Amino acid sequence: MPFLSPGRAASAGRPPAELPRFSDKKAAFSWLATEYGNLIAAFETAAAVGADVHLCELPHFLRAYFARRCGTTHLNFLFAQALAAAERLGDPLQLAEAHSDLGFARYNAGRMAEAAAAYEAAGLRVSQAGDARAEAELAMRRGYLSWDAGHVEEPLELFRLARKLYEKTDCPTDAAHAAASEAWTMLQLGHREEAAQRAREVLAIPHADPAWPPTLTARITLGVAIAHEEPDEAANHLHQALALARDDGHLHNQAWCLNCLGVALRQMGRYEEALAGHREAFALLDELFEEHWKIHFLNGYAETCRLAGLPEEALRLHRQALELASPLGNRYEEALAHQGIAIAETDPAAAAEHHAAGQAALRELSPGAERF
Repeated sequence: MPFLSPGRAASAGRPPAELPRFSDKKAAFSWLATEYGNLIAAFETAAAVGADVHLCELPHFLRAYFARRCGTTHLNFLFAQALAAAERLGDPLQLAEAHSDLGFARYNAGRMAEAAAAYEAAGLRVSQAGDARAEAELAMRRGYLSWDAGHVEEPLELFRLARKLYEKTDCPTDAAHAAASEAWTMLQLGHREEAAQRAREVLAIPHADPAWPPTLTARITLGVAIAHEEPDEAANHLHQALALARDDGHLHNQAWCLNCLGVALRQMGRYEEALAGHREAFALLDELFEEHWKIHFLNGYAETCRLAGLPEEALRLHRQALELASPLGNRYEEALAHQGIAIAETDPAAAAEHHAAGQAALRELSPGAERF
């Protein structure tokens, strides 16, 4: 496993005398994929015999694998079972982690209200447990949820809080995750120079794995931030990020990289290449069968279509974004969709209606933000 879960050690049992050895992370993931059915059988057996510590801990320590290979439906089932086991065990830290993990599963499935409720419950248990690292991880996850709810200032505050807590507990690797998320948020707020500087700071942190998540986030952020001023360097960072995501086999990250490459190429005026990046990103999302993920990319794709001389396609994509954003509660993407429709709409009355709706949504949020 390339990215181990932080925090406490597993307590469900003693480690075996010998462990498999792997030449690289691809070999490790391949082995784990082969053994996955056995792991689920072990989980189901633990449920049948009431082995609650195993039920609680197995999904928690496999979440790095689940995030790359497991669909959100299965993820939600496993973490719901883990939470039930944690409630029977009654340990505050295990309860905090279980609520937080279930919240993250709900978030990945686009079930934002349920994710918020799970994080709220986790926050109460974190206070009881007094674990700063668990508090930091929860702040990170709340930051992602707040961002997808359309807020723009609160996520930055949460990522900064997480970084400070990780630094306080001497967790430099996790602090780098928080710093990379800070950089991405600064970029969305329109603070391109600050975002580029923080991204370069993250890239300067040595790490043995080039596909380390903070490195990926920093390269994507830097690539978009400097697309106007340094197009060659920007394209290089984004192509490196895409190569790393492909090497890691993480389809969601590949879609993210491709979409941001499309945004950067659009800013360089390279519209046909930009469209190719967006289209490949959406082909991956279709492969994943997770429609709610498209909300992160639809409005940016639509803007590229508009500038590339495809107004009807832009209008279709903005309308699709509006249909997705409203039930997900993402007010910012909803506002961007209204604004995009207002620009592309040929009916003046309809355009005015969407413009007013977009402005109303924006007034609820902080001004000056950009979304990609």
